[in-house]
Amino acid sequence: MQCEICKKNPAKIHITQLKNNKKYSIHICHDCSQKYGIEGTSINPSFSIEQFLSGDVPFTKKQDDEVNAHQTCSSCGLSYNAFKESGRLGCALCYDTFSPELKPLLQKVQKEVKHVGKTPGKGDAQLVLRRNVSSLRMQLKEAVGQENFELAAKLRDQIRDMEGQLSHYGIE
Repeated sequence: MQCEICKKNPAKIHITQLKNNKKYSIHICHDCSQKYGIEGTSINPSFSIEQFLSGDVPFTKKQDDEVNAHQTCSSCGLSYNAFKESGRLGCALCYDTFSPELKPLLQKVQKEVKHVGKTPGKGDAQLVLRRNVSSLRMQLKEAVGQENFELAAKLRDQIRDMEGQLSHYGIE
């Protein structure tokens, strides 16, 4: 398939939108995508194929991309450009390194930016209690570190209550 703009290069980017129950599609090459600032995650959410085809392009390529392009992970050495090309991160530290760029991307793909996993049985009270105790322990550690001892005492009591409930289930 040829690029619908330059009609020379093969189309590498395919964009489809639904508007008023009508499907609009455009197929463009890499060169034209760069010319108009259309690249993967940097596509403006208000992008409209109709505006693009009429020549009224409501977006420009982010200047931040040039700054972030040179950023690399200190652990595995993966560059932001390499991540954008492959779509894969090199190590666990990459999530922290590229966090500002990943969060908006993850929000587009899924509801949350924090992985919570699957919950077996969804109503598993024991699992919910264990997670709550774990969360409260982190809050307790933070409160003690900030010398907020009143909050720490309340959190300690909540943890004891929940641990008592867990012992009722035979879990320690």
